[in-house]
Amino acid sequence: MNREASELFRSIRYLLFPRRCAFCGKVIAPQTLYCADCAEHLPRICPPICYNCGRALTDCRCKKHRNRFVSAFAAPFYYEGAVRESIHRLKFHHETDNGEVLGAEMGAFAREVFPEVHIDFVTHVPMTAGERRERGFNQSELLAKSAAHTLQLPHKAVLTKIYETERQRTLSQRRRSGNMLGVFTVTDETQVCGKRILLCDDLCTTGATLSECAKMLMIYGAREVLCLTAAVGFPKPGEKG
Repeated sequence: MNREASELFRSIRYLLFPRRCAFCGKVIAPQTLYCADCAEHLPRICPPICYNCGRALTDCRCKKHRNRFVSAFAAPFYYEGAVRESIHRLKFHHETDNGEVLGAEMGAFAREVFPEVHIDFVTHVPMTAGERRERGFNQSELLAKSAAHTLQLPHKAVLTKIYETERQRTLSQRRRSGNMLGVFTVTDETQVCGKRILLCDDLCTTGATLSECAKMLMIYGAREVLCLTAAVGFPKPGEKG
């Protein structure tokens, strides 16, 4: 379905089923993305940011601990309040319009914080076929495609997940890196070699998944990998880098 047909279908759908705010669920006008109340109170991350942890410099606790596979990381929101609920409804209640809205916010934020960076294309963290069947879609892919559209960049699926793993959210921080070790690979080296790639996911907690994906992209010859998620956790009281 081309873009024009997709927009027409969406307009018809909103006549039958009113558009709702991606964050609080309130009915809103079809041409808007979210309601005025949410627009004012969303937990936005305000630049300048730390490119290592993605948080605002005033909130950074990472002490510039850099991931050697990721040249920069950013997210438009902290994983709190309405943003947390929006991501949860996207992933577990199939509210896929939320992915379009969050992805657009991701793309706009990337344009703001990476203004001088020439990105060749956008990609996403993959799922196995079984994981995709279980959920019905890949939320990271929805976000990446929306971000790519906002940035006017191509989206390419260049990573694949070889086998299923335990859910990251069920594991301790110590076990998350090992859980992701060796589960991703690149589908076509020629698409990756020499390219500067923007890698998207829904959420960054420990960064283990993004790091493993970025590692494989670099092994297969990527020039640089930047990471972008919809949200990142706010530093906990007493947290240290």
